[in-house]
Amino acid sequence: MLSKLDSLKVTSLVCMASLVLMSCSTRPSKESATGDRPTELNVCTSSTSSTTVTPTFALDKGIFDKYGLKVTVTQIDSGSRSVAAMISGDVQLCQMSGSAVVNAVVAGADLAIIAGLVNNQVYSLMVPAGIRSAADLKGKAVSVSAPGSGSESGMRSALKILGLRPDRDVAILAIGGQAERMAALEAGYVAGTLVSPPETTLARRKGHHTLLDMSTMDLPLPHTTIATSRAFIKSDRATVLSFMKAISEAVFMMKQDRESSLETLSKYLQVDRSREAASLEETFEVIIKGKMADKPYPAEAGIEALLREISAESPSAAEVKPEQITDSTIVRELEDSGFFRDLFRRKR
Repeated sequence: MLSKLDSLKVTSLVCMASLVLMSCSTRPSKESATGDRPTELNVCTSSTSSTTVTPTFALDKGIFDKYGLKVTVTQIDSGSRSVAAMISGDVQLCQMSGSAVVNAVVAGADLAIIAGLVNNQVYSLMVPAGIRSAADLKGKAVSVSAPGSGSESGMRSALKILGLRPDRDVAILAIGGQAERMAALEAGYVAGTLVSPPETTLARRKGHHTLLDMSTMDLPLPHTTIATSRAFIKSDRATVLSFMKAISEAVFMMKQDRESSLETLSKYLQVDRSREAASLEETFEVIIKGKMADKPYPAEAGIEALLREISAESPSAAEVKPEQITDSTIVRELEDSGFFRDLFRRKR
């Protein structure tokens, strides 16, 4: 099991190894996003969850096409691997957990969070029926996706809120995506995991219950961000702006069009639309309408909280400022140009 310091070392090694690959990595087409031919763009999401559905919605509705982009979306099962893919140039942008980007920048990666789509905790700590209190978790294990991931950061926060010491009172095991973590919970391999809608409803149906619901606690956290390399912003700023226009319009449309949102969520999460109507409705209300930001500025308060947490085991993190991790100029340029004003005028 890796401590947070070990996680940072792993991230650092991944970053350094990935830098070697930059000269031979896949690059996007150099056609302008406003030219006659669409700009080819490789994008990733760091998990398959309700908070990372936006690029898929934009693809389904032709929004990327509207802004001159030909986007390929790749699902990657952890934030650390998404970081490596961006550094190597295999993908140019990623919708992912902000904690993985923060860890990578602390370790020396030249990445930036350019947007905050979900800026608060959305996770619930789900446990089996036999766990009735925080004390019942002592001496047991809980699961996260990977070291340095958003689920790991969220789990450490959840345990601390419950008065438990991560890695001492409770072991933290890196198991994989939400499906793998739920399978481990059902098999009794772990005594708890973090989930977000619609998995919260599905977990309750299987006899598990919520020990802690952080989605109701207004905890600042860069839960879901858009990240890229600073080199890509410098070399292809017009493309980055076009991508953020498409993502912002996708969020707007998802909030306005419940039917289309439920349809895409059902397909993306591989959830039966009719059988799981209640869980999909919960997802729409809690995540799409309740948590996704209209103007997706990076959440510096949440980044500061992560830096404080990391600095407990990596003192160098205390020297890193939120502005070294974020680049708010993309969203600011969209707002100053009137993009959001014109978008919101279409509100029904």
